[in-house]
Amino acid sequence: MASGADSTGWWDSWRCRRQISRSLNGAHDPIASLYREQLPTFIIIGAAKSATTTLATVLARHPEIQISRSMEPKFFGRHYIRGWGWYASQFPKESQRPLRGEASTMYSSSYGSYKETPRLIHHHLGVIPLIYLVRHPLRRIESHWRHWRGRIHNCPPFDQLLRSRRLRQRVVNASLYNHQWQRYRRWFPETSMLCLTTEELTADPSRSLSTVLRFLGADGSGDDLLHSGQLPQMNVAGSKGRETVPEPVWRPEIKQQTIDLIRPDSECFLRATGRPQNTWEWA
Repeated sequence: MASGADSTGWWDSWRCRRQISRSLNGAHDPIASLYREQLPTFIIIGAAKSATTTLATVLARHPEIQISRSMEPKFFGRHYIRGWGWYASQFPKESQRPLRGEASTMYSSSYGSYKETPRLIHHHLGVIPLIYLVRHPLRRIESHWRHWRGRIHNCPPFDQLLRSRRLRQRVVNASLYNHQWQRYRRWFPETSMLCLTTEELTADPSRSLSTVLRFLGADGSGDDLLHSGQLPQMNVAGSKGRETVPEPVWRPEIKQQTIDLIRPDSECFLRATGRPQNTWEWA
């Protein structure tokens, strides 16, 4: 028999799936339309541990842009049951900031509660700009595991990366960028999707941010958002308990198995986004 906590989790998940299904059939269109002037005009969809918080924080410095009160609302998925009033409250009415955005990395996850996220966003918000921020797949996995290990007491050890269903779904699959990219391409044209790598953002923040501002239709340049030409340090590895988690060490066989799993997807993704195949080194 399921415990009370497990039962509650199952019930919430079922309610969420049911509400999303009804929403996609148009049942919630009249409710969502009441908040049209407060809903996002763009979304940062991930990936986790790729500097999405940094990007959102920097964009919030722009006089035309507001970022949601909650850094990761996760509304078009697990938090859909919180309702449109709650989601709209994430974006206070500010006429001088007509560009509204949020950053929820779970939107590019493989969890069942986010299965319909691309379609749900498209249904209610239409074809809006989407920003997909990604990082070297292996470095992202290392950071993601370290983050989870520091916050979840029963997180499996790193050498269980491919054998643990939880690690594979939560940590490994989030580096399958092309899989996620194609999920969104089904509903959004290429012109409405911008891919940026963490490496590009950190190597040349001014240029990268200028690209993002042009994509969003905002005035100014990336230099206007930087302090002394630098990005803020957000969600560094030592925060939220992660200072107790040393950097993981790859066992050679696990590293190769992970590369064999991820590299084909990465190569497809790099081609799809117009980047050279040697963008990320695998040695």
